[in-house]
Parts: sequence; C-alpha cells; structure tokens
Amino acid sequence: MKKLVILLLLSLVVFWGCAQKEPTEQAPKGGWGFIDTTGNMVIQPQFETAKPFSEGMAAVVTGGRWGFIDKTGKFVIPAQFDNADSFAHGRAAVNVNGKWGYVDKLGHMVIGTAFDNAQPFAEGGLAGVKQGTKWGYVDFRGQMAIPAQFDNVQPFSEDRGGFQSMGMQAQGWGFVDPSGKRVIPEKYESVKPFKNGVAEFKTFDGRYGLIDKDGIFVYKEQTELPSYFSEGLAIVPGKGKLGYADQKGRIVIEPQYDQADMFSEGLAMVRKEFRYGYIDRSGTEVVKPQYEKATPFKEDFAAVKLVNGRWGYLNKDGKLAIEPIYDEALPFSEGLAAVKQEAK
Repeated sequence: MKKLVILLLLSLVVFWGCAQKEPTEQAPKGGWGFIDTTGNMVIQPQFETAKPFSEGMAAVVTGGRWGFIDKTGKFVIPAQFDNADSFAHGRAAVNVNGKWGYVDKLGHMVIGTAFDNAQPFAEGGLAGVKQGTKWGYVDFRGQMAIPAQFDNVQPFSEDRGGFQSMGMQAQGWGFVDPSGKRVIPEKYESVKPFKNGVAEFKTFDGRYGLIDKDGIFVYKEQTELPSYFSEGLAIVPGKGKLGYADQKGRIVIEPQYDQADMFSEGLAMVRKEFRYGYIDRSGTEVVKPQYEKATPFKEDFAAVKLVNGRWGYLNKDGKLAIEPIYDEALPFSEGLAAVKQEAK
C-alpha cells in the first residue's frame, strides 16, 4: 500500500511538471505591414490585407474585418466592416451586411448603408452609388444629386462624369455634368475620365480619339491615335507595338514595346518579351527590361518583382534601393508602402 501511494505521488509530480511548462514565445504573425522610404518596417506585418495610405489613414483587414489605421499602426476606426475603400475627400465607402455607406475620419456613419455598391467621392463632392441595378451620384449629405438611372458610372473629373446607358441598341458611354444633364451623348463603346480638358474614347468599330468637355473632337476618329498626354508624351501604336508621340503628333520613341505605360515622374514602365523595365522621355532605357512584374514610379520609387519571386523597390537611378525580400509590394503613398512578408 505504501509503495502504491509513493507511485501515485510521483505520477502527480510528473504530470504537474509537464502542465506547468513555461509557454513558448508566440511566433510572428506575418502578413501585410508598411515600410518607409528607407526600407524600415514602421508597421509590422500583421494584417490579412492592406490598402495604401490615403488622407493619413489606411484600410486594413484583421480577423476577417476591415478597419482603418493611422501611420503608427494604431486603429483609429475599429475593424468592423465587411469591406472598405480608401478615404477620399474625407469619406470612405464601407460595406456592412452587403450594403454600402460612408464613414468620416472619426468612424461615424455619415451616409447610411443604403447602396448596393459605392465608389469613392471625387472632385465636386459627388460619388457614384448603385441602387438595385442602376447607378447615380450621391452628395456629401447623402442626398441623390443625380438619380440612379445609369447602367454604370465613372467618378467625376473636371465637372464631367462618365455614364453608361445600355438599351436595345447598346448606346454605350457618354458624360453628364454635376446637374445630371447629358452633355455628351452615350455613343462610345468606352471612355476614360477627363484629364487636362480632354477625354479618350473608343468607338464601337474600334477607333480611338479625344474629345473636349463639350464633346468636340480634339483628335478625330482614326485607327491609330494618341492616348492621354502625360508629361508631354502620349502612347501610340504602330505595327503591333507601342511607342510615344509628342503633342504635335510626331513619333519621338518608336513603337517597339509589347506594353507601355504613361510617363510618371519622368519615367515610363515598358514591357518587352514578358519582362518589365523603364525608359526616360528620350527613349533611353534607364532600367533594362528584366523584371517579372513592376509598377509605375510613385514618390520616387517603383515596386518590382524579380524572377526569384521576391519584390523590392527601385530608385530613379534604376538601383534596388530597398531589398527584394517581400512576398508582395504596393506603390508608395504618403511616404509609406504596404508590403507582405510571411512569418519565417
């Protein structure tokens, strides 16, 4: 009997010792965080998804819910939404139980969740919203400034909002003014927002051109025409490739690229044979096409993906200024860039 008691006591000691082991240190979470322009991780990787900073706040996901953080990583609007867009003009579109509304920077629901879809507020204080199957525009007060009547809309730019009206004969895209008046008829297959007084359009027979805010042709419908001008140059096609023309229509960089982006901060992203690089306005290759993926320059940096699958950032000299150690990377915005880095 005495031996049995001793054995039971020893068993309890062993069991208790196992149960009282010191807890192991928690492994890093990994996920999305934010770096500064020196590559310093200022907000540690921890979020399931992240969007760029806008108006001092960034939309992020934790625990399957969207919220907004400031530049210290602190939640200023708790993670509580099913979906969320970035702030624009002091408002952010958020989704709760399948419906969209808008919050201010204090997290107050200033426009109730009454919409089936919603776009960011644009200049002029209007935002595209969807009610049922139709789109219209709402103002800052939450009033329908332009009733829901269109099949699709684009954000307002330079007092013009692109709208799509599809009837029996597929009328297409046109533009309205802030009062809702159709100032340019819906006769185009596609349009882009106005920029510097002109908008690009595509006709239903595949021709491109530019119109002014009254719908008057700046470039008439032809088969090969300039797109928007950016930093004095526009993308033009030729013999199955893309190049650039100046504002007088002269080809200054011969069509030779499989993909070409508009100039941004003095450089343009181009693609040759499935690899991306960058050229300056003279056509000189500042960065030879060598990257698997890339983004345009923003705030002096461009995110690039190396063939080994890692992302880093180039400076305007074409040098890797921030090491390629990230699983994913977004462009810089307001001095910070969202990057994804899984836990090791």
